Amino acid sequence: MTREGGKSTIGLGAMEREAHAWVRRLTSGDATVEDAEAFQLWRQQSAAHAIAFATASKLWETVGQAGHNLRYDQASLGALLDGEAKRVMTRRLVLGGGLATAAAAVGAVTLRPPLELWPSWSELAADYRTGTGEQRKVALSGNLSVNLDTRTSIALRPDHGDTSRIELITGQASIATAPQQSRPVTVIASSGQTVASQASFDVRYLGAEVRVTCLGGEVRVEHQGDARIVRERQQIVYDERRLSDIVAIDPAVEAAWQDGLLIFRYTPLPKVVEEVNRYRSGRIFIVNAGLNAHLINGRFHIDRIDEVLLQLEQAFGVKAKTLPGGIVLLS
Repeated sequence: MTREGGKSTIGLGAMEREAHAWVRRLTSGDATVEDAEAFQLWRQQSAAHAIAFATASKLWETVGQAGHNLRYDQASLGALLDGEAKRVMTRRLVLGGGLATAAAAVGAVTLRPPLELWPSWSELAADYRTGTGEQRKVALSGNLSVNLDTRTSIALRPDHGDTSRIELITGQASIATAPQQSRPVTVIASSGQTVASQASFDVRYLGAEVRVTCLGGEVRVEHQGDARIVRERQQIVYDERRLSDIVAIDPAVEAAWQDGLLIFRYTPLPKVVEEVNRYRSGRIFIVNAGLNAHLINGRFHIDRIDEVLLQLEQAFGVKAKTLPGGIVLLS
């Protein structure tokens, strides 16, 4: 076994090392459209290239799936990583239609990245996009601005009458219209949309759920023939099937990310980990189910997000094991 840049190559061939390098690049949070195009050219060279990349991606999936169910010591985790990496170009993959299966699998991996470790093609093609840990403010006009949180992608859609239209592809965005704004703005997210004229509001689209929070003024949330008015300090959630009731919120907590902070108030540890994972490269996994009952309170700076791990170690005696690629196992 050899090492390059502190990472084990486990005796891989040149093509497999290139595949692992692509995975590392795509999971870095800094991937660009140019990277995506270069990756496509590399992958399309042969079926073997597609297989190599699918196998390298599968390594991340295996670690992630196992991390949710098992506890590892260093030796057993090393065996997992070594064993998965050595399964490149196995007889089962090559025979019995394996090449076609691998080609189809790598297409799915590219469109739906395992564990959301890198941007999907729709995200890379967005008009505005932020990488891991990045935040960005965009002035779309003199009266309309959008603040993008980490890993957020938006696309500008053609105006509908006098209404500006923005699609939130994924992530979280805060939209503000100037007090004198008379032209409505519509933010499309999944199966619904939010319409506002003079308001400040936050739309969060992660997984299958969209969460709309009104921070000032009022907005109208439209969802499959239904519509609700959401006013300041209120929030509503919808998915493909339903629109929730309106609930009251604390804007200091909900909008803290715009000030570079994450605020947790009696938040279960799995929810904290889910949120922290958005702001850092790699992935944190809870490998001891007994930790799930811990409730977390605290204010954390996004630019020092790993301080969350330090608090967990100090306050709860949690052991955090750091692995290559930004993977952290909590036990």
